Amino acid sequence: MVKSHVELDQMLDALDASIPRLVENKPRADDFWASFMSMANAIQSRAGPNDQGWVCDRLDAIQVKHHLMPPPDQI
Repeated sequence: MVKSHVELDQMLDALDASIPRLVENKPRADDFWASFMSMANAIQSRAGPNDQGWVCDRLDAIQVKHHLMPPPDQI
């Protein structure tokens, strides 16, 4: 089901806020990225065509903010 821009923004804010806890709970890079990508994909799957690019930009900004470098197969 497609979410509104406001709802997507709330989901992205929640993902952003969860990063420190996720890093702490998933110290292995593979485990962290599996969890992050699962949450990111759940958000992306709920974005309508007009919000897809914006969601990707926000996901990228979250990674930059937290100094996260995805594995080569995720880039």
